[in-house]
Amino acid sequence: MLFLLIFAYTLPIDSPVMQDIEYLQLRGFIQMTSIKPYDVEWIIGQMDEIIIDETQLNGTDRKIISSFSPLLTKTSNFSYLFHFIGQYEREPLLYYGAFDERFGGTIIPQLKFSHAMRVRRANIVDTLGPKPWNDFQTYLSEGLIRFDHNKIQLDVGRRDVFWGPGDRHSLLLSAAPQGYDGFMVAIPGQYLEFHGMFSILDAAESKFLSVHRLGLNLKGFLKIGFSESILSADSLEPSYLNLVLPFYLAQWSSYRDDNIMWSLDLQLHLFNSIFYGELLIDDYMYEDDPYPSKLAYQIGLKSLLMKQLVASINYTFVDKWVYTQRQPQNVYEQRGRCLGFPLGNDVDELSFVLKYVNAYGIFPYLSIDHIRKGEGSIFVPFEDEVGAINPPFPSGVVEKTLKMKFGIDFKFRRNFHLSAEVGRLQRDNVDHITGNDMDDTIFDLSLWVVL
Repeated sequence: MLFLLIFAYTLPIDSPVMQDIEYLQLRGFIQMTSIKPYDVEWIIGQMDEIIIDETQLNGTDRKIISSFSPLLTKTSNFSYLFHFIGQYEREPLLYYGAFDERFGGTIIPQLKFSHAMRVRRANIVDTLGPKPWNDFQTYLSEGLIRFDHNKIQLDVGRRDVFWGPGDRHSLLLSAAPQGYDGFMVAIPGQYLEFHGMFSILDAAESKFLSVHRLGLNLKGFLKIGFSESILSADSLEPSYLNLVLPFYLAQWSSYRDDNIMWSLDLQLHLFNSIFYGELLIDDYMYEDDPYPSKLAYQIGLKSLLMKQLVASINYTFVDKWVYTQRQPQNVYEQRGRCLGFPLGNDVDELSFVLKYVNAYGIFPYLSIDHIRKGEGSIFVPFEDEVGAINPPFPSGVVEKTLKMKFGIDFKFRRNFHLSAEVGRLQRDNVDHITGNDMDDTIFDLSLWVVL
């Protein structure tokens, strides 16, 4: 069966279906991508290839693929995707319900539209989110018009963007609850691929972000990319709207002092394993200047062992001065949220997950997460602190968090995804206060219904 569908809306970055995509990638059934979230059209196309090629599937494969059933029953002119979400967390106490709706369709050939919105009500208001009403918060995460011609895509409006090879976060540009306003262009060639975007972060403060990436894509094996981003404020620099120009030279030639970053990324798929890495260069002192270098990196490995054990490990390191800038309006943030690594700077994180997947739809797993967070802040640059160029890492009184959880994911009737977790949470030097330690039991419960 051939699914000739043309949808512009995306799959939520936190949808349980994302884990199924990871499994199929490790099995070699689905190609790796450089930009997320995934378009539903792209996911259906990948399922289409599996069916057309008459790929030999085992029982676990068929169980995983059944999770995509809600996506494979859509019509081409207009379709929708609903997620109903219920979540309970014991420590810290948090419970909420949410409804995520997405729809899209075709206006005329080569012209599509999409819309996405999530309504959430919780016992704790998201202080970085939209303005609440009776504890209800409405996240407008997507609304765009897409021009699509010969695989060249131009999105105009609002959409979420996850820029990089990681699964949980990016060092250059992580997913945002309310997406990014502006435009994005994608040109996926046979071996070379280009992505570029321009976003208005804050119109009142004239705060803008431009990002572009040029990558080499050896299908199914290796992807290498170079990205450049620049954040500017106070006034709009026209050359930053031109996604083909090198931003570093555009900044230098116009005598501006904007916040520019470079990123190198790599993905290698070999023997049911995916190795990925990302190096972020915020600043590097190649001359004898009395300023620190600002570097961050993450490396990760995902592997499918004995066809039923999915193992993943990730280490992320972000130096103290990364994302800071001498001019406050050029700090790499939007409404108090770091645009890169969600935990900010002066931090490292080691995470490990081991999951057993099977044909019964009951997937037990173990996860371990360890975080060390120093006293550095993206809002306190080196020029203001006037401290050591190379301070100890992490700096000051270090807050440490160790989270160990055992959980079970349960898939039933293709549309329902239930997850339960128990474990221990240990925190040392909370709020960077020596001896302020906490230890508690974790109990999390969540239910997703995908329609």
